[in-house]
Amino acid sequence: MAAIASIRMPGMVLLALVATGAALAAPRRDYLITGAKPDRLFVIDAAARTIKSEWSIPGANDLVATIVPSPDGRIAYVLVNKMESISGIDLDTGREVFRADLSTPGERVKCMFGFDVTPDGRELIVYELPVKLGLSEYQVEDTRFAVFDTAAGLDARPVRQFPAPRRIHTVLARKDGKSFFAFGFDLYEFDRVSGRQLGERGIRNWTYAQHSIPDLLAFWPASEPTGVFSTPVYSSVPAADGKGEVPKTALLTLDLTSGKLDYHDFEDTAALIFSTVLSPDRSEAFGVYSQLSRIDTRSNALAKRVDLDHTYYSVAVSTDGKEVYAAGAMCDVTVFDPVTLGRRANLKLPGCPDQSLASLRVVRR
Repeated sequence: MAAIASIRMPGMVLLALVATGAALAAPRRDYLITGAKPDRLFVIDAAARTIKSEWSIPGANDLVATIVPSPDGRIAYVLVNKMESISGIDLDTGREVFRADLSTPGERVKCMFGFDVTPDGRELIVYELPVKLGLSEYQVEDTRFAVFDTAAGLDARPVRQFPAPRRIHTVLARKDGKSFFAFGFDLYEFDRVSGRQLGERGIRNWTYAQHSIPDLLAFWPASEPTGVFSTPVYSSVPAADGKGEVPKTALLTLDLTSGKLDYHDFEDTAALIFSTVLSPDRSEAFGVYSQLSRIDTRSNALAKRVDLDHTYYSVAVSTDGKEVYAAGAMCDVTVFDPVTLGRRANLKLPGCPDQSLASLRVVRR
């Protein structure tokens, strides 16, 4: 033991070990990721109420839309360039580490919001709408899924493609990594490797008793921190007196682990809600547009609603459930108390850029 005790470490080695130990001991914290026109990507320290980083996305071409973080929270994959490119930005350095330009000289390809990264972080699954460009005409081609290797660098090309239904707007990878879900008129599930369709369940073609054909706008793919995706759904039911119909708002939830799909009405439609998110214990959901709403998912009832000073498109909740965040539409991110829905803080993005449809995501690192 004396011999071991007498060993001396070089100063640089000792400092490196101390630094490594400090890094390992540093508590993890929530960061908010949002984007804004023309090419901005922001990393916000939620607890400090500060913008940690502001990055420029190459070739964004005045569009920053769907944002999908890698499973380790280190890379943000962002739909840019008039929905024709996906750029992967390292959130620590701002460097572009991945690029998939979907279009080619002979084919224009759009991604209408729907893509996701697999749970192992190795692949992107992208919904594509291709059009063949002729000399005097455009020819609409069949929609498809394209799968990209996230390690492919700045000139990524699909490693495989397979047919897809039309009208898909949200793609969500299942947590076991073996399959993925695609929202359109209905909910589809596909095998990740072969592209074989595994299932189809009703959304527009649902069997919710006495309800009309529903409508939804599920452009915001956040499922953190629960691993359950949720979105408002609108329909109508016959009035109790048999005269006319009553509009209803339901909460749709899809568990990305079990695959369980549920619908529950929570109010006669009184306010428009664009996006929703579940609290960590799944006992509540929060929805946003011109009002911020809190929904009790145990009783399936609206618990509280407050008016906002302007519209927000995207809502998120902290990993511990102690804060609610709203963003999108304009140039600020606002922090709310989850119980009172009172405003705690408001962060203006530098230069007041338009977030528009950019996703608000929470990563914990």
